[in-house]
Amino acid sequence: MSRAELQASLERLRAELATLGTEAEDTRLRLTELVDEVERELEQLGETGDHASMLDKLQHQVEAFEVEHPRITNILNDIMVTLANLGI
Repeated sequence: MSRAELQASLERLRAELATLGTEAEDTRLRLTELVDEVERELEQLGETGDHASMLDKLQHQVEAFEVEHPRITNILNDIMVTLANLGI
């Protein structure tokens, strides 16, 4: 997956988050922060940073939402694979 595909996945995730009901506001906020962090990391690609920490956060989110939000889980998995392929 290329950077353009990663950006498309992030946009799909943002769109999916927008469909969550008010009962999932905490989920929406946490994942929005995570998407923002991924986008910041992409902007700084090549610079030093705690990429492992970001991947750990993504993995944790995937595990947390796997049952409740399967579409979000699929998008997060796509993002993690792409980041790994980009060397992050």
